[in-house]
Amino acid sequence: MPLEAPRLDRSYQEILELTRSRIPRYTREWTDFNESDPGTTLIELFSWLTEQIHYQMNRLPRHNYIKFLQLLNLELRAPLPATAHLTFTAEPGAASKPVRQGTQVGGQNPDTGELVIFETDRGLDLIPHPLEQIQVYDGTGFTIVTAANGVEGQLFHPLGSNPQEGSALYLGFGPPDPLPLKGVRTFPQQMRFRAFLPGTTAAGGAERCSDVLRPPGPDVRLVWEYRHRESPERWRPLSLTDETAAFTRQGYMVVEGPLETAATLEGRVKDKPLFWLRCRLERGVYPVGAAPKIDLLRPNTVSATALTSVKDELIGVSEGHPDQSFDLRHKPVDVDSLVLFVDVAGTHEAWTRVEDFYASSPDDPHFTLSPTAGRLQFGDGRHGRIPVAGAEIVAERYRHGGGAKGNLDRGLISIPLTTLTGVKAVTNEQPSVGGKDEQAIEDLEREAPQVLRHRNRAVSAEDFTALAELAGGVSRAIALPLKHPDFPEAEVPGAVSVAILPEKGGTPPRPTTDLKRHVCEHLNRYRLLTTEVFVIEPTFMSITVQTRVAAAPYAAFGTVEFEVKRALDRFLDPMTWPFGRDLYPTSLYGELLKLELVAEVLDLALLVNGLPHDDLRAAVRLTPEGLFYGADHRVTVVEREDR
Repeated sequence: MPLEAPRLDRSYQEILELTRSRIPRYTREWTDFNESDPGTTLIELFSWLTEQIHYQMNRLPRHNYIKFLQLLNLELRAPLPATAHLTFTAEPGAASKPVRQGTQVGGQNPDTGELVIFETDRGLDLIPHPLEQIQVYDGTGFTIVTAANGVEGQLFHPLGSNPQEGSALYLGFGPPDPLPLKGVRTFPQQMRFRAFLPGTTAAGGAERCSDVLRPPGPDVRLVWEYRHRESPERWRPLSLTDETAAFTRQGYMVVEGPLETAATLEGRVKDKPLFWLRCRLERGVYPVGAAPKIDLLRPNTVSATALTSVKDELIGVSEGHPDQSFDLRHKPVDVDSLVLFVDVAGTHEAWTRVEDFYASSPDDPHFTLSPTAGRLQFGDGRHGRIPVAGAEIVAERYRHGGGAKGNLDRGLISIPLTTLTGVKAVTNEQPSVGGKDEQAIEDLEREAPQVLRHRNRAVSAEDFTALAELAGGVSRAIALPLKHPDFPEAEVPGAVSVAILPEKGGTPPRPTTDLKRHVCEHLNRYRLLTTEVFVIEPTFMSITVQTRVAAAPYAAFGTVEFEVKRALDRFLDPMTWPFGRDLYPTSLYGELLKLELVAEVLDLALLVNGLPHDDLRAAVRLTPEGLFYGADHRVTVVEREDR
């Protein structure tokens, strides 16, 4: 028989009735059982006290369960920080300084009003000139796409709709007046451009997790070029590091900065000389129908993480005892960022973080870190060295923070918290992703069997589902074994597609390209090398309900209409609808009749993806990764007729 936890508690009413039933046996002269009787009052009091004692006793199994989790070295998962890509706009004509690594930019969370701090992950040399003109040369002529690059959602082909050798993207920076002195750089030594794909790729677009490690890209070669001041009649090449796989993926292009650039007239821009750079297709062709299309191209862009740095924090002084522990001032801690040293008589010795002391010798300078509690633990002299008495424990640097509060929409990260010289503005062109709150104790209890089952490796579909839901920004996920996005009708051995639903989004809530990439990076840590993993979005199906309902007496028709639409949207909410569960139209009658303001449902019809669903007895079928969402319901409210 299955093992079941004992039920130790009884309800107040059960205890009261059991006590009353024993009165005739033990006290026959007691015949008044009314609530006004003083004896009954005492029974009710002691029944209530007994219920409270039983309730506390029944919590013991939960307490024991948590102690078992501690013995298994499981602890609450620390918050995960969000990641954003910040674009800095230089002040025209002003002398700008590089943006240092760790520059802080804040964004206000609209839900909580809290200021979330992001720190740049690397330094950035700013291009001092604004990007004024963008042209595309497709081999036959020039097209100005400056306006399309200025607005999110207006996609354009950076090399034309049919790229061929010689096709190029022209970037015009200005104004060039006054011209820089000879020997003075027009551009910084290194320029960073980020190509943004649409925030949500085309419906069903998949992210191949192996491509995150090393994007294959098409068989083409791009070169970046500029016109030198001494010989402006010809183009000179610049070195390039390309993460975008020739504009086919979202990522950075890191380009060598030219020293002296000529101001020229190019293409259809005939009224104003500018400093021009161009990205040219030197050789190769893209596959048929796969010409790259991007949403935005932004210079002066760098990644940033929602963490705050702390430097040179004195944690404590060693007493020379075994198993000493010290608490960092700020928590939770990003474990990979902590650099710790022990100062003995002015000599700094770096210590190394380990997961545990099982493999540590008595002389190894090792420590463990609990990131959630921010607690450091040192060895006992047999497993791990003990810091000598009087030694100062110092955190040279570490970063702390994280949480879902860092998942901010585009344009909200715009408050510089570090002095920036020559910077006009800063913003995030797309939402930040990846933030997740600290794990709740109830979630740990529920997920513990899954953690023990997958043990930090993904083999079964359940493993991929559980691990994908641990990634920041993911509300729910489902793994589909043997499913390959390129071969939807066939079972492909070794392929796994993981459909993810973001924690927040539009209607329907499609995951962004950045979120898919983030989940891929997370799953790559656990998947087997022989497993080909894809991160996809669910297959969304819109449901439009057309209904005529009779209002309850005295109900306002507008209120009835609002409540009906809200009930339908709540019932069809993709954030709660189980993956792949079919919809039986007759269940909608029950949802509407639950409303107090609805007396009758007179007529009901469905539109599925805009097409009529004629037979209300037939279920609306979903694919395993499918979800419904409500769209543009039409509700007619009438008076109830007396019959």
